[in-house]
Amino acid sequence: MGHEKRPTAARDAFHLPDEIAGFIESGVSIILAVVGPDGRAKAGRALAARVVAGGAIRVIYPAEGNGAITAAVAAGGPIAVTFSAPMSHRTIQLKAMSSRAEAFEPEDRTGLDRQIDAFAAVLRAIGYGPAFVQSFCDNRSQSVFVLGFRPETAFEQTPGPGAGREL
Repeated sequence: MGHEKRPTAARDAFHLPDEIAGFIESGVSIILAVVGPDGRAKAGRALAARVVAGGAIRVIYPAEGNGAITAAVAAGGPIAVTFSAPMSHRTIQLKAMSSRAEAFEPEDRTGLDRQIDAFAAVLRAIGYGPAFVQSFCDNRSQSVFVLGFRPETAFEQTPGPGAGREL
């Protein structure tokens, strides 16, 4: 998944700035990839993310079509998650050497609903029609899984001269 760096004491103490935490929870496009036991990345789209106590990240993703991701998470695979704002193309990527399955919490529902609504508003503002926005964002009745990880590194991935810079 690129930028493979082993954790150090400094990385273990990684702190996610409040501004980036707010960006992650603002209703952006979320793509995740988890390395499976076979050494290959399993990628998919997530629906929402929450930053919780201690800077851990909870990523909520659809159960349907993501069995390979769920298996990779169950094995504790390394993870990379990319958060991108469609209007500005601002993109942040977080990585960790392990991931874990977590139980769905009531706060996840609140974050999921808010972020789906915010992302739908962005798609409408870009000019996507109501039928597309509804089909792309209507995930409320879908079964979801939650994975957790503690970021060890963060990268600026917005297209341009700063892309790839470690934050």
